[in-house]
Amino acid sequence: MIVHYLKVACRNMWKYKNQTLISVIGLAVGFTCFALATLWIRYEMTYDSFHKNAGQMYVVYRPHPWNPTTGYVKHMSPLPLVVYLKETFPEIANVSSTKPNAYNAVRSIEVDGIEFSEFNAIEIDSSFFRMFDVKIVEGSMDFLIPGSRKLAITRKKARELFGTADPIGKTMRFTNFLGGDSYAEICAIVSDMPKQSNYSFDFVVPKSEAYSARSDINWWNGAEGGHTIIELFPGTNLEAFEKKLYEHDTGEARGNISRMKIKPLTKIRYTDPTIPREVKFEYIFIFAISGLLVVLCALFNYLTLFVSRFRIRQKEMALRMVCGASGRSLLAMLSVEFMLTLLFAIVLGFILTHWIYKPFLAMSDISMNLSAIYMETFIYIGGVMLISLFVFWLILFIFQRRSLYLSIRQSNKNLFRKVSVIVQLVISIGFAFCTILILKQMYFLHHSGELGFSFKNRGSLTVWGENRDGFVNQLKQIPEIREVVDAKGMTNLLPQYGQGTREISSWDDQPANVEQIDLGMMFVSPEYVDFYDFRLLAGEMLTSADPDSVVLLNESAVKAFGWHDPIGKQFADGRFTVKGVIRNVYNFAPTIEAKPACYVKPWSERVTSSMGLRGTTMYGSPVLFTYHEGMWKSVKEKIEQLKIEFYMDSIYDGRMDSIHNAEEIYDNYLKSEKALIKILSFVSAICVLICVFGFVSLVSLTCEERRKSIAIRKINGATAGDILGMFAKEYSLLLIIGAAVACPAGFVIMQRWLEHYVIQTSIPAWIYLSIIFVLALVIVLCVGWQVYRSSIENPAEVVKQDN
Repeated sequence: MIVHYLKVACRNMWKYKNQTLISVIGLAVGFTCFALATLWIRYEMTYDSFHKNAGQMYVVYRPHPWNPTTGYVKHMSPLPLVVYLKETFPEIANVSSTKPNAYNAVRSIEVDGIEFSEFNAIEIDSSFFRMFDVKIVEGSMDFLIPGSRKLAITRKKARELFGTADPIGKTMRFTNFLGGDSYAEICAIVSDMPKQSNYSFDFVVPKSEAYSARSDINWWNGAEGGHTIIELFPGTNLEAFEKKLYEHDTGEARGNISRMKIKPLTKIRYTDPTIPREVKFEYIFIFAISGLLVVLCALFNYLTLFVSRFRIRQKEMALRMVCGASGRSLLAMLSVEFMLTLLFAIVLGFILTHWIYKPFLAMSDISMNLSAIYMETFIYIGGVMLISLFVFWLILFIFQRRSLYLSIRQSNKNLFRKVSVIVQLVISIGFAFCTILILKQMYFLHHSGELGFSFKNRGSLTVWGENRDGFVNQLKQIPEIREVVDAKGMTNLLPQYGQGTREISSWDDQPANVEQIDLGMMFVSPEYVDFYDFRLLAGEMLTSADPDSVVLLNESAVKAFGWHDPIGKQFADGRFTVKGVIRNVYNFAPTIEAKPACYVKPWSERVTSSMGLRGTTMYGSPVLFTYHEGMWKSVKEKIEQLKIEFYMDSIYDGRMDSIHNAEEIYDNYLKSEKALIKILSFVSAICVLICVFGFVSLVSLTCEERRKSIAIRKINGATAGDILGMFAKEYSLLLIIGAAVACPAGFVIMQRWLEHYVIQTSIPAWIYLSIIFVLALVIVLCVGWQVYRSSIENPAEVVKQDN
């Protein structure tokens, strides 16, 4: 019996091969998108969840006062904070200071004459072993003694470097980027992190001797110790503890640390903006939802065509019932066809997974082999498949309850068919609208003047050492470069670093309820301002004749000071005078609000040194340049060659920054949006394809179902145009209803999405109209052809055949 059902199913699928193919492709794409996105979400949400008390572990951080690149979060904290928190807050059971990527200045390591460049070292204290699921397998704990020149290695890294040999007692050489070497002896083997962790490592290295000498509780203003991780006692009132921690002030003697917050250790991976990622975590959810919507669109398309074919096959069904077939056997036969379609979709889905799993792993940063991916995707796909089967059987059950024969001969209201078409239109129009608006927002960010500066055809590099002037002069000789600005002692804009922050507690017209503001400090010059094309809103720009006390403010700073007419106003006890106001400079991700900022000329060597700011020749500072359109590759190659000529034998070799392209850096801020565009564009194309092919197939089946009706209309004088108009009226109404639902829903969704950006494009009506027009044109052409073919048939022959 099963063999018979399979033969019938294959015969029907081949008869309607176009409809079957589009259903299989749609379901396969939807299954793959949903399964991979769900796998990605689960992977991100299980970081550090395997530790025995993971639910009670939190990372302590402080809101950063100004720096937007770190999302206003400062994870690094002074080393004495560990002891202070344990002694001050009885709610804390354990606390550890952990410094990930402790040897990030190391270029390579060498062991037994073999050099390795990929490794990860971490600094920890003894509390780390009580809190994290890591054990000392073999050896001593000397690696926990600051300055001991001892280290521990994980079992996995030991096997990789030494094979089966015992690594304890081996000496390793570490080479930093200045070419200097240091040595450490392996004194212990520790277990690997069982699963993915924010604090994974290959080596455990000792803290520096400076920490040992200054680790008393009064040392708060030296180098930062690392991440402070706390473990709370079970039953702790989390809300009360967070409030208590935030309002607590350590006092002036301890660096005046206040406003401390905590974040669950298990949520750091997907909520911490400092962790670099290709795609934002919320966009992964959109990826998963997109896959489900594609599945939904394909399912509705298939079920609509299935019901239409069901009506066409009324004679076959009636004949089977007359010959003794039961309702259950008919349901089984129809179910086999649907399950076979799902099976083909699953096979194609696994083929798609095999094709894209490598770029998927690269984009998601997931460490998982192909067999594990197959296993997890099969679980997710299986879940969606079971739900699909349930819906299909529910529809068949409804038919059965109404009597199969009566269902077949039901009057042709086609409510389910129309609802299905509308659902497909809503999904297709919605995806197309979202994709176009995201593209429009990306174009707006790149080409509008709202960013407050220009970055097109601009580059920079940081230059060190005494050869700086000669290097800059040679840079000006490169023919592809149009302009060079020596920004000695100034702040990098793209990439951004060297920016300082000052707490301002006094200014003109200071409100009584505002005690202080955090003001970002950037060192610029008139040439620097002109180079980046800063936009003046009020007052005047800086000139070379201005004293150091004359500054520019951005819009956010003026708002923070509460000034309506800021020109000539003073702040910081009269030390600075405002000469001009510029537009906010968004030299960071466009989803981050601009913080109050002050732009001041580079100070003298004496002032700069006394404030601990970089401005002398012993520190690096940027050299800016513009280049001719399309010449970036040539410019970069020539600058690299120039670096070799000038710094080959210098102690600064290797300390010169990479050559930066401002356009590439800004584009990097939008890499999540670009990934989202790729996903939505692909999904939109699939949904529109399903919708259009669905329309063509549906109209084809409808024409076949209504052949006799069309023939009678033609006998009574109806022309091909009349028949085409009849169909056009019906499907145009469905298109209008679908657009009426999709457009407002898309507007609400994208309006909320745009609210994340400080600079937003408009949502014009032409986007809606263009999508509807293009979709209507495609549908009219496809549907018109099918209807035309039916309308030119000989009506007499059709009537004879149906009789």
